[in-house]
Amino acid sequence: PVASGEMSEKAAWVAVLTAGIVGPSIVYNFFPTLLFKLYMLGWGLGAIYSVPPFRTKRNPLLAGLTIATVRGFLLNFGVYYAVKDAIGAPFAWSPKVAFVARFMTVFATVIAVTKDLPDVEGDKAYNISTFATK
Repeated sequence: PVASGEMSEKAAWVAVLTAGIVGPSIVYNFFPTLLFKLYMLGWGLGAIYSVPPFRTKRNPLLAGLTIATVRGFLLNFGVYYAVKDAIGAPFAWSPKVAFVARFMTVFATVIAVTKDLPDVEGDKAYNISTFATK
């Protein structure tokens, strides 16, 4: 929305900072410590993906690793652990969840490679290196 002018940069920063405070607060207060740590790992990876000065999204390899880690492993493992906690079941590693996490990591890697195909012209205009612009 910022690039298209639908949202000002100031409004974007307010939205991001608000979500960056409210989200961790909810997880910290209502979920086990492990889920909070997983959430914060994803939060940190999301921040370095998008926020200056890091913006790992500018590097195709780092962008792919970030997306695959968050969407592939953290999301699947985190949801599994949260559901187990919500129903009061003890945590035990499941081969089924391990399979899903590995499969989704590969799937997320494909997403990471192909996500920039629709925006090749914009990436080239702003000198953002992606697999699609190579």
